[in-house]
Amino acid sequence: MTKKTYVVMGAGEVGRHLARSLSANGQRVALIDSNPEKQILVDEALDVAFVLGNGSHVPTLEAAGVSKCELFVATSSSDEANLAASLLAKRLGAKRTVVRVKTSQDVTKYGRLYETTFDADLLLSTQLLTTTRILNYVLGYNTLEVEYLAGGALQVRRIAIEAGSPLAQQPLSKADLPRASLVLAFISNGEVVVPSGADRAKVGDEALVIGTPAALDFVERSVSQHSRSVDLLVIGGGGATAESVIASLDGHATRIKVIESNRERAEELAAMFPHHEIVHGDVTDMSVLSSEGIQNARTFIALTGHDETNLMACLLAQELGARHLTALVQKSETSTLWQKVAVMDVVSPRTIAAERIQQYIDNNFEPHIVSFENGAAEFINCHVYPQSPAADQTLMDIEVPQGLIVAAILRNGHATIPRGRDRLETGDDVILFVRSSEAGMAQLLFPGPGTE
Repeated sequence: MTKKTYVVMGAGEVGRHLARSLSANGQRVALIDSNPEKQILVDEALDVAFVLGNGSHVPTLEAAGVSKCELFVATSSSDEANLAASLLAKRLGAKRTVVRVKTSQDVTKYGRLYETTFDADLLLSTQLLTTTRILNYVLGYNTLEVEYLAGGALQVRRIAIEAGSPLAQQPLSKADLPRASLVLAFISNGEVVVPSGADRAKVGDEALVIGTPAALDFVERSVSQHSRSVDLLVIGGGGATAESVIASLDGHATRIKVIESNRERAEELAAMFPHHEIVHGDVTDMSVLSSEGIQNARTFIALTGHDETNLMACLLAQELGARHLTALVQKSETSTLWQKVAVMDVVSPRTIAAERIQQYIDNNFEPHIVSFENGAAEFINCHVYPQSPAADQTLMDIEVPQGLIVAAILRNGHATIPRGRDRLETGDDVILFVRSSEAGMAQLLFPGPGTE
């Protein structure tokens, strides 16, 4: 195996986890950080080169060998430094760059602008990845963490097919599903089947469905009892992640109550979410939890900025009778211990981010590809260039094999779930769902720029 060079900026948990994984696979890795204490930690634990310095300064990047690197990954705690370093790394010769940012909006609303301006190949939001994982735990969903999918306008969800489901009782063409949704596949015993209108699912299968969040919620309620209805949901902590979770849970819970220890922040949240209950109080005070009715809550989510506080709050909530616990954990190495101490779902933003970067590498640096079922199928984001055989054609006019579906069309900032009469225009972006056996056909229909 030919060794490749990787440069990682930021020796925090994401950077160290990624560096350890790449090094274990026999790759050359240089890790950049400005903290001398991190150098001691890295030298003792990892077989990688350490460069002490500011990753957004040219001499530091040159010392790390960025001019010859296959991938530069900026994962420091500063969004500004990460973005600046990405641009510099590209100018110095890095083939590709990945940039980690904090907020969901940086990806869903401004992602393309940041990518273009700072020449980043993949932009990741730890907040977006974390929020998606929390919603999956809380609502019982299985939403794939595809952060780029139409800028967040669309989701892909695996939905269990249970007895009485219309997808099992009648052919797919007869199922009364929302216009803003599309069944892409039935998954049975690990096999991915792209259905025709005449096909129906079997009880025990899963349906892979793309659509707007609202449409997918409707589909989930219609075809499965797996999704959870939440009455009282209590959140401990009111930081940025909590704010994102609250906004995403709107309409999914009868009541949402937030307990925040900082009075000023509690007042800010009360102004942002006037229809929810915002309480100023200590989430580790059992009397506060009891007085706020935690014993009646189906779900408790601990989202403070401190791992120990989240653990204590979950233990107290469990003692008082909360039935489903989710905790935010920054130190992922302790997450297994947490789950032994209390029955809870543990979410580690840094681990999720590291997993997504590794997935990008494993998918041969395709930023918009997410594969599943051991590579049996994947999602690909393609651009419609003038030379594409699909350009200016309706979907019904394109000879598309059954294993390939145009799942969404992105045009002028808007995403639509297409049907047969919809036309693909030059300049569109399309999201394809492709079985591995049809990946070559996807390249033929949607060739890259300059392809003859």
